[in-house]
Amino acid sequence: MLETKTAAYTFVKQGIYYFSRRVPSDLRHHYTTPRVMFSLRTKSVAVAASRATRAAQKLDEHWYHLRIQEVELPGKHLLRSAPGQAVASNSGSVRPAEDAVSLSEAVAIYLRLKGKNRPVTFHRAAERSCGYVIDSCGDRAITAYTETRCLETSLRWLSSTRQDAVARLTP
Repeated sequence: MLETKTAAYTFVKQGIYYFSRRVPSDLRHHYTTPRVMFSLRTKSVAVAASRATRAAQKLDEHWYHLRIQEVELPGKHLLRSAPGQAVASNSGSVRPAEDAVSLSEAVAIYLRLKGKNRPVTFHRAAERSCGYVIDSCGDRAITAYTETRCLETSLRWLSSTRQDAVARLTP
């Protein structure tokens, strides 16, 4: 009898290989489904095995980091924060560190690290989008931007834009 072997964590559906792996029960609260499943976009057993192995390694690494983050460290409240990081207070709120990086500095760092071998449009888009935020909210430490403050600024901008559009439409 002919025996076919398939790659680990794969199954075949209409000739296409799919990756499927159960999410561990201790990490299930991080996911919306109990399984991670997606197409490997190949009909080749060898390619499917390679892609499935790589996906499984990435998942294992990600799950390791999730588990490490959930470990409660004894005496965690006694640790000093590194420069430029937010410091958690006893009340649970986060206050910016004294020497936190400003948004303009963060953009420069981002472009230096991620902008290598990128087109000029990548640099322009990053600078333009952050420039809008700096123009409307000011160049603050990146830890000082809160969701509430950003929403308030967005709503102010939308209402002023709407009033400008109405003023242009009315004769």
